[in-house]
Amino acid sequence: MLIAHISDFHVFANAAETTVVRADAADAARKVIADIAAFTPKIEAIMFTGDLTDGGSSEDYALLADILAPIDVPMFVVPGNHDKRAGLRAMFKDKLPFEPGPFLNYEARFKDIRILALDTLLDGQVQGALSPTQLSWLEGRLAAPSSELTLILMHHPAFPSTMVPLDHMALQDGRDAFERMVVAHQGPIRILSGHIHRPFQTLWNGIFCAVSGGPAFQHALTLDPAEPEPTTVNEPYAYFIHRISDEKNVSIHTRYVEL
Repeated sequence: MLIAHISDFHVFANAAETTVVRADAADAARKVIADIAAFTPKIEAIMFTGDLTDGGSSEDYALLADILAPIDVPMFVVPGNHDKRAGLRAMFKDKLPFEPGPFLNYEARFKDIRILALDTLLDGQVQGALSPTQLSWLEGRLAAPSSELTLILMHHPAFPSTMVPLDHMALQDGRDAFERMVVAHQGPIRILSGHIHRPFQTLWNGIFCAVSGGPAFQHALTLDPAEPEPTTVNEPYAYFIHRISDEKNVSIHTRYVEL
């Protein structure tokens, strides 16, 4: 099967909340969606790791729905720090099995893959968090050994990019507990995230992890820990296509879209 991993569209209907978001973010997002819809063989599911909108208004989500309209396959989403839980829940309530309560966590299945979606949104903050309640929910789902492939979706990476200023904005509260849980799980896990606005892949504790690019803006590559926050750079947008044969055989391809 083919699965696309996209992130960080930051679409807005009226005015951008984030100063570095490109003015034509909606048009850029449409180009990415058009590329996914036209890809052959057909992409069978999409993992969207947060910041679907830039401000989370009802108008933003209405625009997002129009942008995503060409997609006719399952889409699994998590909120980013620029999303609003109420708007995201309302948009996807008939498509995703959100847990009751304030957080947008859920467990879903697509073919032979289990998807665990985590809500790392910390209201009013750039960095992310997992509360004790959410960690308990995750622990319950990872408790039993499993041979099936588990995809964990979360906007804020728990794993380092080694771009130090950006890692300070990643998952903070709950990170150590999350790490212990995924390392202890007896079964194959892959973690997909966003937020960094720089596509990369890494092994973290032996677990494959990836951040998809964000078409709204992209950070320049800065690996010197003494450098300040990276500037933005004009590069082709990149998202990932995963070809999954089974839980032990996955290939990842970078797909570029000129914006």
